[in-house]
Amino acid sequence: MIPNTRKLGLEGVKFNAPVGYFEEERILKNDFLVDIYVVFEANGKTESLHNTIDYTHLYQICEHFFKMGAMLIETVGQNILDEIKQNYPFVELICIKINKLNPPVKAEIKNSFIELTYQKEK
Repeated sequence: MIPNTRKLGLEGVKFNAPVGYFEEERILKNDFLVDIYVVFEANGKTESLHNTIDYTHLYQICEHFFKMGAMLIETVGQNILDEIKQNYPFVELICIKINKLNPPVKAEIKNSFIELTYQKEK
């Protein structure tokens, strides 16, 4: 593990988005809850956004890919992960969990989900 780390993230971010395998899901949209966090080495003072990650930017990245829509939540998650890696190459760890609320299954299910984890190679 990194000697002096910061963990920063967002929990329970809700999106209503055209993401789903079936066409009617993309037309009617689905509700999603996103938890996301990143871990990186703490450098410098914390009073500047240049020494950390702006969580509003994490939100904007998520919002962008949910608005675009996709057939699979895995695609949305991977796009978010790739964008974070590109924008913040110093990030050591990224964890994303996307919950799809009330998935279209004939059963009582709170949510389905995917989790993606990236760890930078040392």
